[in-house]
Amino acid sequence: MLAISSSALLNHSYALSGQELNKKIEETVKFENGALSLEKNYTDFVRVSFRINDEGKIEVLDLNFSNEKIKTQLIDKLAEIKIVGDYDSNQVYNYKFSFKQA
Repeated sequence: MLAISSSALLNHSYALSGQELNKKIEETVKFENGALSLEKNYTDFVRVSFRINDEGKIEVLDLNFSNEKIKTQLIDKLAEIKIVGDYDSNQVYNYKFSFKQA
C-alpha cells in the first residue's frame, strides 16, 4: 500500500481557493501501487514551490526532495494539471508531498 499526503504551506489568500487547488492536485497526483521505489518504514518527501503561469500550467520555482526518481515522477504529474478560471499568476504556492509505503 502507498500513502501519499500533501499539505499547502503558507498561502491562504488567493483567488483560486486552496480547496480547489488541493482537489485538482489530489485528482492528478496518484501512483499505482509499486510505481514509486519506496523504502519500507521510510518517508520520502518533495517540497515544491510553484506558480500557475498565464496558460494555467504549474511552473515550478523551487524544489527540495529526498529521492530524485520520486521528485521526477511528481513533477511529471504536476505538469498534467491545467487550471482554468480566476487565479493570480504571481501567487507562489508551497506544497509538501510525503510518500510512505504503508
